[in-house]
Amino acid sequence: MIIADTTVIIDLWRGKKNIKKCLERKKNEKLCVSAITIEEIYDGLGYTKEKKGLELFEKIKDQYEKIFGDFEIIPIDIIILKQAGIKKGQLRSKGIIMDTADCIIGITAEIIKVNSIITRNPKHFEEFQTEILSYEV
Repeated sequence: MIIADTTVIIDLWRGKKNIKKCLERKKNEKLCVSAITIEEIYDGLGYTKEKKGLELFEKIKDQYEKIFGDFEIIPIDIIILKQAGIKKGQLRSKGIIMDTADCIIGITAEIIKVNSIITRNPKHFEEFQTEILSYEV
């Protein structure tokens, strides 16, 4: 199984060819995303709704929902949240500041033992014990 970072979902929505090629090479592996990715996408959608209107919001929301249909959504549970909190605190003690969503995605990858994390931002996941697949846009 491969867990996708939020950048993957955004780049699929944007029609970026490199992510499509990267996923094609891994077509035999199941794809998943953390539930936090849903929140990150809907954060952007909320902004779109307020700034661009309901019609565009609905159109883009439907496009994202279609993309999410190809991914298993991994729920965030108390175990993931506790481990993510510990990891963020340990990293902060070393002077490393990590984004909460990235930490949740990385910890989810470790807990469910995915084969790899796919992302456009490999540096965001270097602190985790999971293979990183990266691509450029």
